[in-house]
Amino acid sequence: MVPAVARFSLAPILKPLVLGLSLIPLPVGAVGGDSAPVEAGVETSPSAPDAPTAAQAIRAAGSLEGVDWMLLGYSAGGALVELDDPQGRARLRFEGGRVSGSAGCNRLMGDYIQEGDSLRFEPPMASTMMACPEPLMGQEQAVHAALRLVVSHRLTADRLELLDADGGLLLRFAVLAPLPLAGPVWQLVAYNNGKQAIVSALAGAQITLELREDGTLGGSDGCNRYMSGFTLEGGRLTIGPIAT
Repeated sequence: MVPAVARFSLAPILKPLVLGLSLIPLPVGAVGGDSAPVEAGVETSPSAPDAPTAAQAIRAAGSLEGVDWMLLGYSAGGALVELDDPQGRARLRFEGGRVSGSAGCNRLMGDYIQEGDSLRFEPPMASTMMACPEPLMGQEQAVHAALRLVVSHRLTADRLELLDADGGLLLRFAVLAPLPLAGPVWQLVAYNNGKQAIVSALAGAQITLELREDGTLGGSDGCNRYMSGFTLEGGRLTIGPIAT
């Protein structure tokens, strides 16, 4: 697995949604045509020009599978903690008995069994082990604890609620709308500090990334402008060489 190095969200000119990037670190000061291309794994919600909306897909299939679910709230201390900021929200995707996604910082994956409204996650759930800044660490622990208690679910057109044995609400998710990689302007919110810990970007730092339909990209590293080209094949993003 390529270590996660940077996480971007949409710049304030657009409604913020989180995009997670797993990147290989660039050599410091690498510029011009001598730097090698950088490869990254990219996580976005798949979309197609004429594809049905996620809500339409759920209604048609009557299933929680095949769409990305974004965390809206989680249970802690007997109360539901509602999330207002989309940055760092957990995401889950169900596919053929396998669940994968993020608890907000670390990746998680495992097996699940669904029979009608019943739903159970098979222990143990696998997870990466990067340290996370608060309050993400508290959220991560709460999400993992909640998943162990899930016994059923409630599904509507665009909401997924995971329930405990008493019918109590543990986790609430909403459909994550498909979002293209190219087009929006992304702003850095967190990065890997080289010790496998995700840390927040400096307050006031305007570090941006814009990928364009013509295969070029550009942005600001917080001081200088940079530019490059990229190719995207499936979930693999290749960038380089980079000039600044």
